[in-house]
Amino acid sequence: MKTQHFAEDYNKLVQSKLASQDRPRAMEASIGGNFQTFGRYQRQLLQQQGLPEQGTLLDLGCGAGRLAHALRDLPLHYVGIDVVQELLDYAAEICQRPDWHFIKSTDLTIPLQDDSVDMVCAFSLFTHLLHEETYAYLAEARRVLKPGGKIVFTFLEFAVPEHWAVFVTNLLQLRQRVHLNQFIEASTLPIWCRHLRLDVLQITPGNVPYIQLTENTPASSVSLGQSLCVLQKPHAATDRVWAQLPEGFDPQSYLAANPDVAQAGIDAAAHYLAEGQYENRPLQ
Repeated sequence: MKTQHFAEDYNKLVQSKLASQDRPRAMEASIGGNFQTFGRYQRQLLQQQGLPEQGTLLDLGCGAGRLAHALRDLPLHYVGIDVVQELLDYAAEICQRPDWHFIKSTDLTIPLQDDSVDMVCAFSLFTHLLHEETYAYLAEARRVLKPGGKIVFTFLEFAVPEHWAVFVTNLLQLRQRVHLNQFIEASTLPIWCRHLRLDVLQITPGNVPYIQLTENTPASSVSLGQSLCVLQKPHAATDRVWAQLPEGFDPQSYLAANPDVAQAGIDAAAHYLAEGQYENRPLQ
C-alpha cells in the first residue's frame, strides 16, 4: 500500500528533528513548540466545550502528547492517534497513564467502534490534509462519536491576515515541501456539514480570542492562532454518513437494485456517495 503523503511528510520531519537535537526538544519541535502553554490552553478549550471528566476523548493527530500531558491528571478515557510511532511512544512515556491508548494509524479510518467517544479533537491536523481527506476524517469522527458528541478542531483560512505567513512558507517550499499546509475557508465548513449531517456550533477566526483562561494571567482570553470550529453530531442521529464507499460495494449490484440510476447512465459509486446514501438506496 502506498504511504499517505501526510505520514511520509511527518515521519521525515520527526527524523530530521531527532538527528539535530535531543529527544525532548525534537519531540516538542516536531509539533510546533509551545508544549506546556498550548497544552494548557487546549485543555481549557475542551473543558469549556463540555469535555466530560470521566468521558472518552479521541485526540486525532495527538503528536508528542501536548494535550494528553495537560490532561493526565483527569479520570478521562483517552485515545490518541498519530502517524509517527516516535511521537506516540514519547506521549505515552510522559503521560504515564497505562490505561490510555496511543495508536498509530496511517490511513483515513479510525480504529474505534461506532458511538464510542464523547468528544473528538484535532488541533492543527486538518491543516496538513487535502480537503477530501479532511472530509473523510470528519465522516469517521462522526461515526465514532456518541449522539450529541462534539468535534473540536482548528484550521487555517485566508480571511485571517495572520495566516498569510503560512502561505508564504508554502511558496518557499514549492520545490521541497516539508509538509502540506492546507487552508480551509470558513464558508466551506457549513457546506461540508450539510452533507455530513453535523451541526455547526461555532466558527471563530484565529485572530479573535476563543479560550477563556481560568489561570491568573494578564490576558483573560486567548486563541491558539488557528481558527476554531466546533461541530456536533445530532442527539437523535442513528445513521452513518459515508465519505468513502462501504466495504464490498459492487457497482453492478447497485445499478441492478436501482434501475433508474442505471437508465440515467450515472456512475454507481458517485451516485451512492452524492445521493444514494441519503435516500437510503439499497446496495444490492
